Amino acid sequence: MKRLTVIGALAMLCVPSMAFAQTSGVLQGVERLACEAILCLSSSLQPGPCKPSLSHYFDIRKYRKGSFSWSRTVDARQAFLNQCPVSSSPDMDDRIKAISKGAGRCDADYLNSTYKSVLYRFKVRRDPLGQVYYDDITTVPTVTKTDLPAYCVTYNDHAWTYDLSIKYVGNPLRGGYWVKARDYDAELAKWEAEYTGDWADQWQYSLRHPSEQAMSISYGD
Repeated sequence: MKRLTVIGALAMLCVPSMAFAQTSGVLQGVERLACEAILCLSSSLQPGPCKPSLSHYFDIRKYRKGSFSWSRTVDARQAFLNQCPVSSSPDMDDRIKAISKGAGRCDADYLNSTYKSVLYRFKVRRDPLGQVYYDDITTVPTVTKTDLPAYCVTYNDHAWTYDLSIKYVGNPLRGGYWVKARDYDAELAKWEAEYTGDWADQWQYSLRHPSEQAMSISYGD
């Protein structure tokens, strides 16, 4: 049902472009790329014809004093999308703002990379004299941010968006990470196999090395 609603909304979105094309010829150049980018960035389904517009969009990168600037890049990408003739249509301003702030920053790969961290997994043992020591210390990747940034909620959950949703799997203190919503059940089963049950209960986890005095240890969910 959601997909049908989105397709219908996108079809209505294209009507002004079609009317524009009838009076001024088929859209070309930057205007055409901007319109295609709006459509392509509103869905996880991005066929081959999306490649030119997406390449143009993501190649827009702005810097300040030699360092990449997200704020300037967002403004520049928004200016590019605004070159589509439908940008003046009702509700399009909010949609374009949501795309420029969220596209490329709200997928699982970006969030997993941006908020990645490392856990220490280990066992707590006692020697014959009762002295505690830590054994089998290994590292486990995890993602500490479990809630979506506000701009991602706006971008992913817009009425004209199709299948861009992502979900967090697991626990940040037990190797959690982001996945596409459609992959959630399968990824959750994999996570549970690794981090729950009798085998998993023998391990403890910490964001700090267990030899440090101020430990933050997770004994489970």
